[in-house]
Amino acid sequence: MNSPASATVSRLAVLLPHAYLGGTIRLLLNLVRHLAARWSGPVVLGVPADHLETIAADLAVLRRELPGLEVRGLWWRQLWPDEARGLAAEAGLDVGRWISGRYQVPGDGATDFLDCAFWLFVSDRLAYPLVPLRPYAVFVTDHLQRYVPEIFNDTAYATPDSAAWNFLRNVRNADLVVATSRDTAADAISYAGALGPVVRLPTTLDVDHFERLAAEAAGERDDEMLPQRPFFAWVTNPSPHKNQLRMLRAIDRAIRELGGSLDVVVTGVWTDLFDPDLAAERRLGREPQWTTPHVRRVREAVAALEPAVRRRLTFLGGVPDEAYARVLRSARFLAHNVIADNGTFSVVEAALLGTPAVSSDYPQMREIDEAFGLGLRFFDPFDEAATAEALVAGESLPSPCGSVARRIRDRSWRAWDDSLVTAIEGVIAADARRARHGARPADRARIACL
Repeated sequence: MNSPASATVSRLAVLLPHAYLGGTIRLLLNLVRHLAARWSGPVVLGVPADHLETIAADLAVLRRELPGLEVRGLWWRQLWPDEARGLAAEAGLDVGRWISGRYQVPGDGATDFLDCAFWLFVSDRLAYPLVPLRPYAVFVTDHLQRYVPEIFNDTAYATPDSAAWNFLRNVRNADLVVATSRDTAADAISYAGALGPVVRLPTTLDVDHFERLAAEAAGERDDEMLPQRPFFAWVTNPSPHKNQLRMLRAIDRAIRELGGSLDVVVTGVWTDLFDPDLAAERRLGREPQWTTPHVRRVREAVAALEPAVRRRLTFLGGVPDEAYARVLRSARFLAHNVIADNGTFSVVEAALLGTPAVSSDYPQMREIDEAFGLGLRFFDPFDEAATAEALVAGESLPSPCGSVARRIRDRSWRAWDDSLVTAIEGVIAADARRARHGARPADRARIACL
């Protein structure tokens, strides 16, 4: 096995742990661009091997921009405790207690990323404890479970070896944590107990990508996909933190009691499963999602709406990026209603297309509103009457002015400073110095529990 000191010090691995889509892929691409522009050596991108084809178009764009980028298929190698202890001993890791029944390390079928001096994981969702054969960072988008515990089942924390605990343990043990918002950075310390430094990369939009989509969306809207009547866009997904049940009651109130005049287009991954009339053939391969208790409750709430209200809702489900841009450009406004998360890019994307937005009120969205000057109309996500009033008020919101679009362009990934690169360089340098004396970095806390 290569020791940290003998690895190619300048090689950096950016690893996507799972087959994510949407905003996480945009974040991944921007991180790779940023690091490739500022890192002194090669950057290696690891993507789940069975996901390479799915995001092939995005990877093709990235390869054209970065001809020297190496892309590898990633798979997770699961380890029994004895095997994990053996690898840790070879790497000189100092572990206080081994408490888990299963561990994991990333693999690529050749060097298993051990030819890289540092691993950057673009998610904290690592189901098993990571044996850190290289110094590593975790990009934490949010600790949503702290605020919306129902996103996990009742037994999520029943044993210390559960995935829910391992998410936190892998953040706690990281040499470095990366976050976008102030509150998520604070959560990484106060909730996950991060021992390493926390670096912030402010929220950005993949402006170049979205402006290409905007240009393609500039033509006439797709009459087969969108309703003929004016509408607002509700961007959501099947997770309970998206507050769908309260939102449906607010929509009902807005239409029946407050004279709301707009139809509603619901879009986002699997949101077509909220449609009680969804044809059976469109559910094929998605029965586990169709039968999820929360999705079933949302579907039942839709079915219980009065027919006149129910007819005003169109469920698109997940759509290609080009179609999503058409939805936003054609909408009178965008509605974002969640209990908590790390904020949404959708309000920024809408603003770039000249579409205003209303949003539930929580710290991360206040930070995004302030950063981009969006002028969002906020409401309390727990107050259905206030939400209904915001939906009606959204019908007359002015379009964002040109200065907002300029501000968005000015806050692309190109505006990120050297904080992340400097922090990674510091960890690698300390690791190399310490490795020469047969131990881990002097400034990295002993791994108390793995």
